[in-house]
Amino acid sequence: MEQNTNESTQSKRIISIDRFRGLCMFVMVISFFLGVFEDTFAKWAPIFEHGESGFQILPGIAFADIFAPMFIFVIGLTYVKSFKSREAKYGTKVAYFQIAIRYLGLMGIGALLNGFEDGWLDVFQGTAFKELDKNIKVFAVGFWIAIALVVLVLISRLFKSEKFKDIMSKTLRYFLAFMGLCVLYFIIVSTGEQVGSRFVADFQSNRYGGWIWDTLQNIGLAGLMALPFVKFDKWGKLVMVAITFAVMTIFVQNGGYQLVRAILEGGLFGGFSWAGILLLGSIFVEIKDEKIYWVLASLMLLISVVLIVAFEYTAVKRGCTPVYATFCASISAIVFAGIDALNKFTPKFALFTWWGGSSLLVYVVNYLACLIIGAILTVKEVSLPLWAGLLITVVGLCLYTVMNWLLYRKDKHIRL
Repeated sequence: MEQNTNESTQSKRIISIDRFRGLCMFVMVISFFLGVFEDTFAKWAPIFEHGESGFQILPGIAFADIFAPMFIFVIGLTYVKSFKSREAKYGTKVAYFQIAIRYLGLMGIGALLNGFEDGWLDVFQGTAFKELDKNIKVFAVGFWIAIALVVLVLISRLFKSEKFKDIMSKTLRYFLAFMGLCVLYFIIVSTGEQVGSRFVADFQSNRYGGWIWDTLQNIGLAGLMALPFVKFDKWGKLVMVAITFAVMTIFVQNGGYQLVRAILEGGLFGGFSWAGILLLGSIFVEIKDEKIYWVLASLMLLISVVLIVAFEYTAVKRGCTPVYATFCASISAIVFAGIDALNKFTPKFALFTWWGGSSLLVYVVNYLACLIIGAILTVKEVSLPLWAGLLITVVGLCLYTVMNWLLYRKDKHIRL
């Protein structure tokens, strides 16, 4: 992890991007707590549940389904800028390498968190370690290696040796990227197994232990799949997104959806749509002061709504179908424009601005905290009363707000 205090100083950061990212993180944290206290908040569950069980905006799209795409859209707002900054400082080849390592690292972090969840928490609840799938074991062990490296990185900050700090930071970064390569390998193998099982009756699927796939893996894959197009101009990127969405829509609507939905969040297939959302974010930030911004956002919204409502095209988060991605990207663009219009308004209590500065840190800390709380409640077979669930949620939000405020005040932004 890096505490970035140069490239992303408060004076250079676009405040609307921090606010948008902070809004997404705030809602995501609340949804995590509601998931942990599922029985406690049962009456409110539809608001933060995904798919058909959630509060429906359009057929197949729940209210909770729009925030993960929004977060990836936000990443797209700074994607090209980050690449160009690295390219100007280190050169094109190094910039590609660093961005690839960064997004592989995000995939690695996601897989290690899943390794803790599906590995050690299962062991804690009575499952023998030897009974775990192969890939779960890889990431369950890798989780503690990563924790050890994080501790060493923190210790290195106490020394004056810049070389030691650099070595430890790179060791952690490359280890996370290696874990990202592992999870990428597993998802490729699992995709092949899913495809093979549909053409060969006695195909031996799940030989490699299935896969681990979640939010950070989606973000990492989106960043990797978008990387070949980072140097395209805005119209070149838009053409590539349009072609990709058109091809994937034909595939999904003609029998491909059963394959896509068999892999959590779509895996490689869903990656095309997640990458498309990221690239659309990079396009909209470039044209945010032009009239074409609203034309494009409105056109995308109109096309997606017509296809979903009138032609009953498949629009779901699980698998990230292209029509779903188009709808969510258009909504994201509209929300971003509204937040960007408030840039001149700088209140003293800048809640979402603070939350947007170190989103990765908040995600990891909250993920682990909710997992541990959930595991304890499961083992103890306890269902908390409403007041207790609300109290823990409010206290958690306050603690994260203080943490983010302190980091923002010191102009430190934790990133990979």
